[in-house]
Amino acid sequence: MTVQAGTAGLGQRSEVTVRSELYAQALDAIYHGFTEPDGIESALESVKILMGAEGATLEVIDKAARRPVTFQSSGVASAEGDDYLAHFAPRNPRLPVALSQQQGGLCWDYQVMDERAMNRDPFYAEFLPRAGLRYFLSVVLEQSPQSLVAFTVQRTAAQGHVSAAEIKLMQRLAPHLQRAYRMRSRLAAAYGRGATTGALDLLKDGVALLGAKGETVYLNPSLQAISAESGLFRVDKRGIHFSSADLRSRYARAFATAARASERAETDAVTDFVAARADGLPPCTVSLRALRHPRLRADGSDAAVIMLVHDPLRESVAARMLQELHGLTRAEAELACALSTGMTAVEYAARRGVRVTTVYTHLKRTREKTGWRSVAELTRRVHEISIGLRTN
Repeated sequence: MTVQAGTAGLGQRSEVTVRSELYAQALDAIYHGFTEPDGIESALESVKILMGAEGATLEVIDKAARRPVTFQSSGVASAEGDDYLAHFAPRNPRLPVALSQQQGGLCWDYQVMDERAMNRDPFYAEFLPRAGLRYFLSVVLEQSPQSLVAFTVQRTAAQGHVSAAEIKLMQRLAPHLQRAYRMRSRLAAAYGRGATTGALDLLKDGVALLGAKGETVYLNPSLQAISAESGLFRVDKRGIHFSSADLRSRYARAFATAARASERAETDAVTDFVAARADGLPPCTVSLRALRHPRLRADGSDAAVIMLVHDPLRESVAARMLQELHGLTRAEAELACALSTGMTAVEYAARRGVRVTTVYTHLKRTREKTGWRSVAELTRRVHEISIGLRTN
């Protein structure tokens, strides 16, 4: 992927802007698509467009049989997919490499064989030309003793072998694809048990299922913890009770809007507000939505509205991912997450009871390890891996 930052003409957008929008759209499609029963194809399509590829596939491969048990695609004709499953899947020379990789590992053609070997290989010389394809770039989403889950973008001969920039872009997408797939697996397991709320228990954000009159049908452990830690609201069987008159008014308006949308089977009403803390620390974000998933409504009995509360100060998955992706220490990762919320280094030092010089030392090491040049870039990168449950 070549990104040019040249000055855009009047009425035109720079390629940087377009790529940024495509990246944001792809992340949105990944998290939305992987949580919807029929949403995988839209996620594949969005990543395909972002990567400038001809197609994209998601495969779950049985290691014993060395064949896909699930094959979903965008940009690959169904007839070609059937032919692949019937004849060429066991002969795919890419498979042994993928089977040997760790979770999160990337693979591309020149790791498998060179051009001369491709021209002699049945998979490359017979199957791929019929599909109009040649090259690939894949990432292992899950690796277990029984199965391999791989996400792959497919390229034509004209598009050529993947570039270093495209490999780097897939590295950025990889943790999002992994998280979205894990969430999909958990939701599928929960639905299979008839216990949707079991999946909600796993979320870091606070979640409440509310009845038509605001009564609480279900609260996940995170919501109860946020209530206790922030002091912004309390919960009981009668509902959610915010501490200030302003927040009570905002909540009442948001709930009324979501409840009306639920009655009309609508899901696009905007019902978000910010709950500021009295001590000036970063606020919580509160979102209310009409329930649209039939299993949520069924498992939640009379539940009509779902409320999500995001507290940026709670230990997050993002901090652990920063440690894994960039080799940050826990202190460095927690500092990065805190600064991404708008907290200053001085405020963070005061909150943690450490010297400001210590905070600046952590920040310097974070920049050295990640290559991020500014707090603005740090904020953008942390937000990229902090996307959680889609709420609209």
